Amino acid sequence: MPARNLEPRDRMPTSTRGERMNGAREQGAGRRWRSFGFSGAAVAMVVAAAAACDTDVTNPGPVQDVFLDDAAAQPAMVNGMGRAVAQGLNWLAYTGAAVAREIHPAGSTGSFGISVQWQAGQLEADDTGLNAHWNESQRARFLAESGIARMEEVGPESQALLAQAYLWAGYANRLLGEHYCEAVIDGGAPQSHTAYYERAESQFSRAIELGGGALQNAARAGRASVRLHLDNWAGAVSDAEAVPNDFLFEMSYFDGFGDPQRNRMVWGMWSQPYRAHTQWNTKYVDIGFEPQENPDGDPRVPWRFTDGVGDAAIGCCGNVPFWPQNKYTSPGANKPLSKGAEMRLIEAENMLRNGNWQGAIDHINSQVRGPAGVAPVSAATPDEAWALLKEERGIVLWLEGRRLSDLRRWDAEGTPGDLHPLEVASGSADEGSHLQRQDLCFPIAVVEQETNPNVERVTP
Repeated sequence: MPARNLEPRDRMPTSTRGERMNGAREQGAGRRWRSFGFSGAAVAMVVAAAAACDTDVTNPGPVQDVFLDDAAAQPAMVNGMGRAVAQGLNWLAYTGAAVAREIHPAGSTGSFGISVQWQAGQLEADDTGLNAHWNESQRARFLAESGIARMEEVGPESQALLAQAYLWAGYANRLLGEHYCEAVIDGGAPQSHTAYYERAESQFSRAIELGGGALQNAARAGRASVRLHLDNWAGAVSDAEAVPNDFLFEMSYFDGFGDPQRNRMVWGMWSQPYRAHTQWNTKYVDIGFEPQENPDGDPRVPWRFTDGVGDAAIGCCGNVPFWPQNKYTSPGANKPLSKGAEMRLIEAENMLRNGNWQGAIDHINSQVRGPAGVAPVSAATPDEAWALLKEERGIVLWLEGRRLSDLRRWDAEGTPGDLHPLEVASGSADEGSHLQRQDLCFPIAVVEQETNPNVERVTP
């Protein structure tokens, strides 16, 4: 299938069964088309084949690297970039949600659970359990950046395809910047985590130059979200203002094709086999919609009451109630990467920073809460306005892998406005959030320490 120019209601390929061309179409593989633009846009896929075509496929196994220099390989390469970002997001968003207390641990500490250290809010430099988080997210960055270099060298199959590659590179670097304490690039020495944001800004800018329509909106939204971390608020607001309020760009996940392609947040929650996390003892129980327990709650934060308990006792509390999130309801549920509501909150936060706190609240009510069908909020002081902004970002970006980075930047900047006591460390396993501490970023993983001579080895 040839690459297509993406228009605002078109779809974008995001997933294949591998990053390298191997001539095979495995079960569930091939071109996947995902929502790229307004949510709910229809998909039309037409596959034409000659009646006498032989549909048998033989997997030739690995191929020589030089084959990737063929422009015909580039659609599969770009699909692989998207799939790699999906895997990296899967790991970091899940563990990050536990530490940010968007979810509360409910038992399992195994492959799809929340370890004892993470339950307590600890992201230790010598924790080998964090190796997968590092490997998957760094792999996403490397595949995108090395693929772009190859495409630039041999010539892209199309400008639109190259724009997609730059878009995935931008989101891969944003993912790393939002989660890691320091940046390490291809075996280099540690540097400020903002190096990831700088790379992302450049890559989103290139996607904007090359792309159009919905792709350009996604790149502008991505660039706005990293510019605020680079303290470029004028640039962030300029980008945000160009993104429509109803814009939604999602990462696609797929049920039935194994761990690399399914939504890990859902898989770790389902009663069979894990029940690893719950909304019990999080602030979202009081905020969010539950048909019986909180029918007037915010529909953007849905959860579900059950009489069950998590799958194992946990250190703080024994067996805890199993009240699962209901935002993602199947392992194939997509996860937003950028949306118009986030852009409106960037504009509102900029107003707060400029002292216009009443204008910020009015903007939140008219541009974010009103369109979502929820009641307006009010503030009597700048501190109250800041607290409402922080809560609104928590609602809009709930379970999307974004909360930890917000907590980190607000803490570093010393911004006013109290956070909810159930989303910050109480210092005790027996009370409050049950977070004994709250590490707001992930350390350089052990696997990098052991293989990179430029990184100091941390010993227990």
